Amino acid sequence: MDSITQFALGAALGELVAGREKNIGGRAMLWGGIGGTLPDLDVLLNPFFTELERLSVHRGFSHSLVFAFLVAPVLGFLLQRMYSNKLGTSRCRWTMLFFLSIFTHPLLDAFTVYGTQLFLPFSDYRVALNTISIVDPGYTLPMLVGCIVTLRLKKRHVLRAARWNNTGLYISQGYLLLTIFNKFVLDKKFESAFERSGIRPTQYMSNPVLFSNLLWYTVAKDDSNCYIGYYSLLQKEDSIPFEKYPIQPMLKNQVKDQTGLKKLDWFSKEYAIMEMQGDTFCYYDIRFGKTDLFNEGDNARTFVFYFRSAHPKKSPLEIEQHIARRDMSFGDFFGQFNRRLYHISPVD
Repeated sequence: MDSITQFALGAALGELVAGREKNIGGRAMLWGGIGGTLPDLDVLLNPFFTELERLSVHRGFSHSLVFAFLVAPVLGFLLQRMYSNKLGTSRCRWTMLFFLSIFTHPLLDAFTVYGTQLFLPFSDYRVALNTISIVDPGYTLPMLVGCIVTLRLKKRHVLRAARWNNTGLYISQGYLLLTIFNKFVLDKKFESAFERSGIRPTQYMSNPVLFSNLLWYTVAKDDSNCYIGYYSLLQKEDSIPFEKYPIQPMLKNQVKDQTGLKKLDWFSKEYAIMEMQGDTFCYYDIRFGKTDLFNEGDNARTFVFYFRSAHPKKSPLEIEQHIARRDMSFGDFFGQFNRRLYHISPVD
């Protein structure tokens, strides 16, 4: 999830654990928020790794469950020493604050499509439940409002402030549970749509489109093609038209470093299509959706996230990450989003 969401979750949990301590004031929220964003500091290691290596470094060990068990006691000890007897907050309380704020960060990330290596160092399996978008105001805003109101009330109405914080926290977690239910229902609809369309996928995935849990995106693949479709919880009919994209798996033979290529497959969970642009090998990770919710174009402008290797015959494999951007305003994007949401074609 985005940094604002992770900070808000950590802050709300910090307030829940230590907010009623007599002298702690807003420090519980502050340190909880810092703990909630701490795992994402792995991006500071990026200069020391190649683009290919960064795929496993980000959301790597700092996002594992083990990390919280190792780091929380250290931070708890340091905070108790730093504040000494000024606050009267015990080391145990500080440790619990940091443990919950750090531990919940990778758990929340695991509900997104990007995936999180929760079980490092024992396994590099990327847990990706695909129930919530990486940016979803429906999840973030209740916690954020709860935290802001809590800070304003805290000095005068401690119990009322705690209720606001807890209410925001519980609403957000209830929303997260709703996304799990939505995915269960929509996967059944996608499976029925595959059968009606004569698609027999070897694997498929579904994921909500950015900013909402109402509009969902599915990718099904067989040995030769990927099929992409959208379904909105607000549309009146169950029809799901699919766009077909050739995978071109034979292009993998153009890459000398097959180990490096397997790292790309591991990262994308093999939801990818490939093409050659001259001598450049292009690998499109299609899990993250399209820049244009209606139109097909050249792949480099259609799919959000992709990799390029200008020298695929070199070993080790050298790649560049790209995020495709269409020349459209936010207004254009949300106009397309609303049309997809209500299943309205551009010509209607």
